[in-house]
Amino acid sequence: MKKGFCILLSSALLLTGTVPTWAKEERLLLEPHEYRGIVGTTNFYRDDVLQSSDAEIYLKDGYVMLPLRTFFTSINPDAQIYWNGADQQAGVLLGESSIFLYVKENKIVVNREEQPVVGKMEVKNGRLFIPLRNWLTILNQCGYQLTDADLHWDSTKQEVTVTVRENQIIFEENLKTPVISGEGQAPLYAVALTATYSGIQNLGDGYFLGIDDTEGYYKYAYDILDSNGKLKSHFAPGEIFRMEYLGEGMFCVYTERWQQEYVMDENGQKQFDVAYDSIGDFHEGLACVSDEKDGQKVEGYVDAKGTLQIPLQFADGGYFSEERAVVRDLETRKCGVIDKKGNYVVEPKYKSCKSFQDGMSLVQTEQGYGYINKQGEEVIAPQYVWASDFYDGTAYVLEEQNGPVWLINTKGEKVKKMADQPGDSYESNAYCLRISQDVVLPSGAEKNVDHYYDKNGEISMEQGKLLFRLSEGLCSVLDEKTQKYGFVDKTGEMVISPMFREARDFKDGYASAGSMGRCEKSAFAEIIPHGIMKKKRQMEEGEM
Repeated sequence: MKKGFCILLSSALLLTGTVPTWAKEERLLLEPHEYRGIVGTTNFYRDDVLQSSDAEIYLKDGYVMLPLRTFFTSINPDAQIYWNGADQQAGVLLGESSIFLYVKENKIVVNREEQPVVGKMEVKNGRLFIPLRNWLTILNQCGYQLTDADLHWDSTKQEVTVTVRENQIIFEENLKTPVISGEGQAPLYAVALTATYSGIQNLGDGYFLGIDDTEGYYKYAYDILDSNGKLKSHFAPGEIFRMEYLGEGMFCVYTERWQQEYVMDENGQKQFDVAYDSIGDFHEGLACVSDEKDGQKVEGYVDAKGTLQIPLQFADGGYFSEERAVVRDLETRKCGVIDKKGNYVVEPKYKSCKSFQDGMSLVQTEQGYGYINKQGEEVIAPQYVWASDFYDGTAYVLEEQNGPVWLINTKGEKVKKMADQPGDSYESNAYCLRISQDVVLPSGAEKNVDHYYDKNGEISMEQGKLLFRLSEGLCSVLDEKTQKYGFVDKTGEMVISPMFREARDFKDGYASAGSMGRCEKSAFAEIIPHGIMKKKRQMEEGEM
């Protein structure tokens, strides 16, 4: 099976800390779901709802063999499944849990612990099958609840039934849950769906990388495409080992030892050899390079021709943003800010600094977090135990441990109290704030829960997850009826109709996707047609 591209979802944070007292009571809900499969057919049901499957259930050595993808996506539609056909290995991200399956060794590892295996896994017709009995062990290790009594085999009907109780924490009340609505519009393609590639990566800046892995892991073929689907350069299988986009139309080619060899342009023309230990991405015409001097790492900046513009004189160098870059001084190990000539515009005196956003940089001193402007002036004095970047003129801050979270403006004035409850971890983006906390359940077990807020106050978990997954205002979702992916906006309104087997985030107005259809190059190679979508039809037609 060829490698497809999966939607990348945010991983859950592993947190520790004190147990909070929530304003709303938590309670544990054991919600049972019944899964039913009929041997000799592709029919697999969750609570009597037929699930998407193209793999036939069968018996082997007295065990019912269920397809991995069908079962996991029925348990959790957001399950991320990865397959290495060459090594016969599969990886699964199921919520906060990780599952690794090694077919050749007949080994299963769940959350880094090897589990006993009943029967033998096998690959059949390009699908990985697992003996049913092993699902009990796997799911129990992932936080679900089932026993031997929850597995039932009806030999007369050739039907197997599994009852799985899912742990759910109910801590939200009367919070509006978004409803996916509308049918959306047909996608507008910059590159039509094609079986030429095993996957297409959206590199940003209007560049795409078409990959064909038919010849094997070390013999990929690469095509660099522009946003119109025009071929900019082609590399035959094995011509180069690996390629990485560095931004601003520059690409880095790697040796077989994973060393950066040289930098080329979109047309495949070498610009310069990498004369340093490493080179980073280009931003505003400059890229940070790293080397070793007198036994320690030093960093500086080169231009698009590889010419050293800022000498290797820093312990660390960040990327340029708004004509400024955050660096760590080699002598003091403190952070400051430089201009494009390498001169300090903010002296290195901070424990940490972040790149400028909205004209502000988040800095840290012994007194806490605060903000400086591009001139180095402390517009909001360091005072917070946690703070976010500014987005559209506001930021989230925490004044004291276990205190409330506030929304502030660029003057440091409090705009709104977001949450009273303390958290173990805080995270935000342009759309919302997430506060994570360990909660003690009635059973005595601990469970990580998240509370979500937009700038108007607390929102539902479902709405929060949607907002955190937005890319350029759109989020890929799995349509339960069709079992295909489409794109919705932040309100849950379907914008692009669900018709994809795989879909990736939008970047610079484009997203790569793979269709449900397949064609076969060989008996063992499944090819998912991939293409590139434009974000808005109106953009093409000049209506915006």
